[in-house]
Amino acid sequence: MAPEINNRHMMPRVKNLILNNQTMTLATAIRNQAWAAPVFYVNKASSFYFFSNPNSRHIEDALASGQAACTIYEKNTSWQSLMGLQMAGKILMVPGGVEASKAILAYIKKFPLVKTFFPRIKDLDLNDFSHKFHAKLYCFIPNFIFFMDNSVHFGFRTEIELEIKPEIKPEIKKDTLFK
Repeated sequence: MAPEINNRHMMPRVKNLILNNQTMTLATAIRNQAWAAPVFYVNKASSFYFFSNPNSRHIEDALASGQAACTIYEKNTSWQSLMGLQMAGKILMVPGGVEASKAILAYIKKFPLVKTFFPRIKDLDLNDFSHKFHAKLYCFIPNFIFFMDNSVHFGFRTEIELEIKPEIKPEIKKDTLFK
């Protein structure tokens, strides 16, 4: 018998899914051309930070259209245990400053291999990271999130209430998201 899911039990499962996975797939579309790209992420509340080349197709399409979709799925081997998040929202570039520094530190904590690319990790800033990897820092901000879990029943899906409402932060500004 499939486990019962209620709000009290669902949020820990959603948070574990986000914390225990490293990649999300971004989907974009412009001029009737769809595209998907996996990226490594860190998150704070309902915001997902990642580095990407500013000339990549998913970044150019997302910034031009003002919209993107994202998925994070648990690695599994059967359709009966498929579990994940489906999200729609937007991608914004994160400017330098405290906001970017906190995102970089969170990224390094989640992906310690990054430290090996920099001789002085203590003084690392967004410009160093951008120069080394030819990437800029971006944030996916969902407008809505759905949690799906086939272990409840095939096709089970429910909307998750956002921790930070998108209308509160329509654009990324320094020192706002990691408070």
